[in-house]
Amino acid sequence: MIRDPHKFYEKTLAKRPTKGPVTMRLGPISMYLVMGASNIQAIFRQSSSLSFEFMQLRIAHKVKGLPASDATLLGMDDSGAGTLNQSETGVTGKGRIWHILHGIYLKNLTEKSAVDFLTAKFVFEFSEQLKTCPQGASTPAVIGLYDFLQTYQFAASTITLVGPRILKKGSLEAKTFWDYDAAFMTLMQGLPKLACRKGWAARDRTLEATKDWLAAATAGCPADSDLDWEENFGHRLVRERNAALVDYGISFEGRAAMHMGLIWAINANAVPMTAYMLFEMVRDPQLLQQIRAEVKTAMVVGTNTASILDIDINKLSTLPLLNSVYNECLRLRSSIPISRRLRQDIEIDGYTLKKDNFILAPSWLSHIDETVWAFPGHPARDFWAERFLQPEMRKVKLGDYCPYGGGSVICPGRFFAKHEILAAVAMMVTTFDMEFVRWSRLDGSPADRGPGMDKAECRGVVSLDRDVIVKMQKRKLI
Repeated sequence: MIRDPHKFYEKTLAKRPTKGPVTMRLGPISMYLVMGASNIQAIFRQSSSLSFEFMQLRIAHKVKGLPASDATLLGMDDSGAGTLNQSETGVTGKGRIWHILHGIYLKNLTEKSAVDFLTAKFVFEFSEQLKTCPQGASTPAVIGLYDFLQTYQFAASTITLVGPRILKKGSLEAKTFWDYDAAFMTLMQGLPKLACRKGWAARDRTLEATKDWLAAATAGCPADSDLDWEENFGHRLVRERNAALVDYGISFEGRAAMHMGLIWAINANAVPMTAYMLFEMVRDPQLLQQIRAEVKTAMVVGTNTASILDIDINKLSTLPLLNSVYNECLRLRSSIPISRRLRQDIEIDGYTLKKDNFILAPSWLSHIDETVWAFPGHPARDFWAERFLQPEMRKVKLGDYCPYGGGSVICPGRFFAKHEILAAVAMMVTTFDMEFVRWSRLDGSPADRGPGMDKAECRGVVSLDRDVIVKMQKRKLI
């Protein structure tokens, strides 16, 4: 299950074709493996009977380096993130840190004005990165496309979120961050340093860079700042989140770990998904031309003299083919373990799942269900750019397609993430001519295939195990 979760899920499903819950024993605890759209929907509907904070705490402690004392403090809040107070220990008011943080996320990541601001800031920052990057400026450059995005989109996304200080003077290097990202699941499993030297070292360096930034941001930001974005903390989301953690009593080291997790969350999902979309376009020149023509209708040059491109993001987010490619890549290349702890007994598919045990519902099985996704000549496991343009897609249920999770803890950053990804794709295809050369491994050596799902991790957007080498040159803009 740990080494190759998707193969494990498929074998389990084959042995239990009814899609009813499968019980796995983990010592005295039961883990219920739940499959099928209707069962996943039932989980989302019963959010008040379930909790997710246990997983957030494990990730924060094991992967982000949250000190044990801070993990204990956060673990004292058993009230849940939603409006309904579910505490069994009398937690109220300022003690409801998960609810307070969730409110900050909703305010800054789901309200249209906030999402529009973040998107515009990202477009500006990514434009600056593309304007100054040397690749393909005068003559064609042969580069790894994912490697390119890991440098330039990562920088733009990070500056948008936390400001430029963390990247200055080499404090946080892109390579260090991506080495940390590659070790995510290894760290999650709690392996010791001896078994994961590179991952631990990358995590520690990323955390130290985040501490340096947090110290400088705290010293440089006026206490009464109410700006949407300023260069110390970046976006107000980060500033408000930091203040809430201070009020709750989280240490400086703990806050740095939590902020590092936020930087990871946007980059580790948006950058790979941008790459997946561009990979499909690069290997299909006709699709690339279609997307380029479609996004042209939402892009203009010159209205913002400080930026290369301006984007009508509202129009971009409704372009049919672009959005179909986005949803198709998200369907095939995202895999989340929908994990919950049972606060009370619930019923799923006629079975009673007992309190204090755990639920695991893998989104990936729903995303490759042939009965939902297959069309003549287009099996569910194959990429088809036009799949989400088909009228039948209107019948797809939430449990069939849940790349951002669901229920009360559905990913609050999903709107900005989508806007960033679509904007990045549009800007890349508008700025550059790109021609497929060959597939490569992440170290640049030749490969005989593109990214795959063999032994892929189940943690959100699936990390790429391959890159594509392209010949790239800057185009005359629009």
